[in-house]
This record gives sequence, C-alpha cells and structure tokens, in this order.
Amino acid sequence: MKIHYLYYSILFLFIFSCKTENKKEIKTTETLELPIDSVKLIHANQFRSYSYKDFETIEVFDKNKKLQQRYLLYKGKNKPTTNLKYDVALQIPLKRMISRSTKYATFISLLDNVNNLVGFVGSKYVSNQEIRKNIENGKIKEVGNDDGSGVNFEGLVNLEPDAIFTYDASLYGGTSDTQQKMKELGLPMIICNETLESSPLAQAEWIKFFGVLFEKGEQATEIFNNVKSNYDSLKNLTASIKEKNKPTLFFNAWYNETWFMPNGESYVAQFAKDAGAIYLWNDLEGTGASPLAIESVYERAEKADYWFHASDWKNMNQLISSDRRFVSFKSVKNKSVFNHNKRQLKSGGNDYFESGVAFPDKILEDFIKILHPELIENKELYFYENLK
Repeated sequence: MKIHYLYYSILFLFIFSCKTENKKEIKTTETLELPIDSVKLIHANQFRSYSYKDFETIEVFDKNKKLQQRYLLYKGKNKPTTNLKYDVALQIPLKRMISRSTKYATFISLLDNVNNLVGFVGSKYVSNQEIRKNIENGKIKEVGNDDGSGVNFEGLVNLEPDAIFTYDASLYGGTSDTQQKMKELGLPMIICNETLESSPLAQAEWIKFFGVLFEKGEQATEIFNNVKSNYDSLKNLTASIKEKNKPTLFFNAWYNETWFMPNGESYVAQFAKDAGAIYLWNDLEGTGASPLAIESVYERAEKADYWFHASDWKNMNQLISSDRRFVSFKSVKNKSVFNHNKRQLKSGGNDYFESGVAFPDKILEDFIKILHPELIENKELYFYENLK
C-alpha cells in the first residue's frame, strides 16, 4: 500500500507539474504576443491602434509622448481576459456617445454616427446642422451646467453612455477634477489629444481614431486621404515662392497682460509655413503656445505684414481702442488684420474650431488667398474675414 501510495503520489505530482508548466507557457505566450498596427498613420503621433488575437487597443499619449491612456476594444458581449493593463474597456462599435467638445462633432458627423450621439456639453456652441437638428428635437441632451461652468454629472449617468469624448483639461490651464469625478462614477471616458499634434494634417488624421471606435476604418481613411490630397495640392502652390517674397506674420493678441504666441512647431505655425509666409516667432520651441510679455511682442510685431487671430475684435475701432499703440503696426495701417470668425455663431460657437480640425485644407486655402491672392482667384474666404 505504501508503495502504491508513493507511486500515485509521484504520478499526481508529475501530472500536476506538467499542467502547471503548460499554464505558464500559455500565460507567457499571451504576454509575449506581438500586436499588429491596425491603423496606418501618416502624420498623427499622439495615438496608436493595435490588433491582438481577441481584441484591439487604442493608446493615447501625453505631451511628453508617454502613454496616458490605453483603451481595450472588443466585439460581442463578453469582455476578453488579458494580462495587458488598460484604463477602460469599450465594446465596439460605440452605440451611445457624449461629447464634451465641438471639435469631435465633425468627425462624428463625417462617419455617419450623429444618431449615436445622445449628449453634449455646450450644445449651444455646435455649428454642425445635422447635430443641431438632433439637439433641437431632443435626441441629443444638454449635459452641461446651466451656467456653462462644467458638466451635469447626474445627467451624464442617466444617459448611460458607452463613451464620453473628452479632453485633457491640464492642456488648457484647467484641472482634472471633472475627469476624476467621472472616473469615480465609473463613466467611460475617452481622452482625445489631437490638439497636441504638431501639424494640421496630423490633427485631421484623428478621424481614424474615431474610425476604429465606430468600426469605420476604411471610410475614415478615405475621408482623410481626400483632405490630405487637397492640402498637399494647395501647399504645392507656394512651394516655389522665394524667401524674399514671403510676407511676415504673427498671431493672437494679449490677454490678462500676457501674449500667448504659438510656438514654432505648433500646427498654427505650420499653416503659415505651408501658405508661403514667414512666422516671426518661429524660433519658439515646441508645440502649443508660449506666454510672452506684451512689451517684448510689440517691437517685432509692429513691422509684420499680416496679423492673424486678433482676439475677438470685430473691427479696427475695437482693436485700436484696446491699445493705442496698435496704430503704429504695419498690419493695422495696411488693414491686413484677419480673424477666423466668419462662421461664428451668435452663441459664441465658432466653426473654425469645429470643422476646421477635420478640414485643414479649407484653412490653408484661406491663408493662401489672403497672403498670395494671385494664386487662388474667384474664391471667397471660408473661415476668415478682414477687420474693417
């Protein structure tokens, strides 16, 4: 009996050890599984999408190009088990969505997903007519506070969204309190960092990000390719302009005693370069914008040929009344000041910040029409207008 017991004990341990070893091998195989890029990106650097055996992922990166969020995407009712760490699991295609910014409205509309949009924060600022129609007939609910200061958390929860498209508040000088609260409530947030991209086409390529979530990758790629083709054709119009013939320009205006000037690697600076102009603050490093002292801006800006994005002033009288020193600016003397408010709503919403993200070719066309009118004739400005 002792021999039999010893025999079976050894046999049991041997079989158990084999099974344990097999489990380790399976686990190791899953851990070492190499993902495949599921989306071919040409310009965008702030997100990546990968395909695994049983699921997909989208990774979003912060301003330092480090992983900020990873989303696990799966089809069907059963969420797959995996050793891969992720922040939010999402069943795709998304069916019930909420947007915290008008910037995502055009992407959603272009991919025919407006009817899946159930809530909006700041719906009065939306320009898209298809979305406006659903807001007016009650299909899209306002989930912002009455004073526009934030979100209505109860409203968000009641709508039971599959996903909430949001942004990193810290990029705009805000805090992440709202995002933290949504996380505590178990609301599925998707952070979109398209604003960190360094070129207009890179921002526009984020339509592929939405294409993955809606399972409309081919449609998203086709739309982007058309935009890229138009943009590149316009860019080629200015390619042969000699440096001495390029006009100079600068952007923005002072706010609270500070002038936020776009950095040399920002998407705004890229518009100037592609339109055949010299941006006077091209030496500022990085993307985004840098806070400058007002006095340091005046001397250089005074001699510029053009001034773009001059605050929210509607005419020259308002501009000059804000600071009499602007009278000496070359751009003011020559009435070469342009604002991107031609398609601005009475509510304050501006289509430039909405559809302009998806259609940078329309913005570039306006730039070239302003800076080199001989290259584009018989076309009206789409986003911009000249301050009178």
